Order: sequence, then C-alpha cells, then structure tokens
Amino acid sequence: MAFKDILGQDLPKQILSQALKNQTVANSYLFYGPESVGKKLLALELAKSLNCGEPGLGGSCGACISCQKIQQGTHPDVSLLEPSKSSPTVREGAIRIDDVRGLQKKLGFLPYEGAFKVAVVNDAELMNLQAANSFLKTLEDPPGQTVIILTAANPFKLLPTIVSRCQGVKFHPLSNEAIKNILSGREDVSAEERTPRAALSQGQVNRALDPDLLEVAQCREGLLHMIETVSFKRVDVLFEWTRIWSKNASRLPTLLDQLTVLLRDLAYVKSCDDSGLIKNRDLNARLQSVAAKKKLSGILNMFENVQQTQLALSGNANVQLALENMLLNFCSTH
Repeated sequence: MAFKDILGQDLPKQILSQALKNQTVANSYLFYGPESVGKKLLALELAKSLNCGEPGLGGSCGACISCQKIQQGTHPDVSLLEPSKSSPTVREGAIRIDDVRGLQKKLGFLPYEGAFKVAVVNDAELMNLQAANSFLKTLEDPPGQTVIILTAANPFKLLPTIVSRCQGVKFHPLSNEAIKNILSGREDVSAEERTPRAALSQGQVNRALDPDLLEVAQCREGLLHMIETVSFKRVDVLFEWTRIWSKNASRLPTLLDQLTVLLRDLAYVKSCDDSGLIKNRDLNARLQSVAAKKKLSGILNMFENVQQTQLALSGNANVQLALENMLLNFCSTH
C-alpha cells in the first residue's frame, strides 16, 4: 500500500511524501488528530517507505519482503508500541516504563535489515509519567538512522517537552465519502448501512464500525428531549436515566459522543443559525425548536460537562456517579 492508497489525509501524505523525496525525514514526528482517522496506518506506511526495497514516488511498493514483514509485524527494524491493560478490569490501557525500556533497548542497535530503525508509539498520550520521562531522553538524543513516530488523539496529555521535540503533523476527520469507501471493503457492513454509518461516524472509522452506532443514533430524539426538559424538578427521572445507562457501559461512549454532537449542533444553530454547519441535518427542525428554548451559555456549559464526564470515565471513574454529576450540572444550567 502506497500513500495514494490510503483514503483521506491528503495534507499529511503530501508532507511525508515531500520529506521522503527531499530526504528530509525528521528524527521524530507527532501525528495528532481524532482517533481512527489513519494516524497509525500512515505511520506504518512511512516505515515501509523508509525501508522499501523498491520505493517509488508514491511511497512503498507494498510487495517486497521488507514491506511484507512490516505489514505482518515481523520486521526486526520496525517496532510498534501500544498501550496494554494491567488487568481485565482496567478500563483503559497504558504504556509503562518497562515497555519504554524494551523499546529503547531495540533502538540502541543499528538497523539489521533495513536502512532505518522505525519506532511507532501508538496512543502515546497513554504513557504514564515515569515512561514519558524515560522516553523523553530518547527524543533528546535519538539514535542514528532512527525515526520515531508518536500518534496521539489528545496531544495535550503529552509532556510539553515531548511535543516540542517532535515535528507535528495534524490529521483531520475523514470525509463521509472516504468512510463509505472504507466500509465498502468490509463484509460485516451491509450496503444499506454504509451511508448512515458514514454520516454518524464523525469522520472516524472505529465509530463507523461501532455495532451499537445505529441503535444509539435512534436515541437522539430522547437525548434532545432530555436537553430540553432537564430540571431539578424531576431529579427522579434523571437518576433513573443514569441507572439504566450505567448498566450499558459498553454503549456509553457512543451515547456520549452523540450527546456531544447534538450540543455542538445546538450551539451552531443558536449562534449563527447556519444549518450547513450541523452534523445531524435530519434533525434540523427539532434542533431549531430546542435551541430556541435554551441560552447559548447553557448549551456550552452542557457541552463542557459532557467532555469532563468523558475524561472522568477514561480515568476509571464510577460510571453512575459520573453520569449523575453530569446531569445535575445540566440542571443548574437550565
């Protein structure tokens, strides 16, 4: 697979292609942007291009032994470091000091088969502090013939000193057309589902493939009703809502994503009344009705509370308490 075969992300592909052409590839990169938009895929494609036996203007050939080994994860000069969970009960994985030390040991040797040693650290913002401080030393004094690529959906979680030592490459959400093309290659997604999944994906492949996406999307009217009527007068209803959804923790991230997008749309409708900017265009009339009854400051406060709740849940907070706190804050903005 060459750069041209990767759907979307034209600017990142152009930046990397030009660097390869001019032989000005940086020692370290930070690929940052939303989850599941091609950061890891493009990082591995860069690794292929740097070590390809028959590279072309568009990147790697994808067919030589080196490209095949990188694709299979068996190339001795290419390392992929990703977060792992310390136990099945932990909600989110982490990159730990032992992981970083293992990678540093590999980078200490000269390339064995290829021209470069390449290290891809996926979801680098999930390095714990000890691991991040250790990894910083590698960025400060990178080994020769080595390219390090960090990917991050939340670069603000990285140490500023790590960010400052990397060349940043920004990634954007994929277009609906790119998402539909990706879905067309999957047997587990019917042709009828491609368009609605792409429309609800927010430009992210993992969301488009979420098995609960279409079902949760049907909850949008209920979410809008909750935004419209939330009040301290019916706290019993709010607590019942949190009780139900806290038992559906696997679907909760998708639900909160939908809630975030609805609040975003309401803010656009309230502030500029431009239906072309909203994502839930099929709900335009309903959004107009709800926005007319809310203050912009209240909508923005709700939006901020949802984001704080998502952040708390990523840190293993109690699900029901986090949701109750979110909705009680909603009431205060009513």
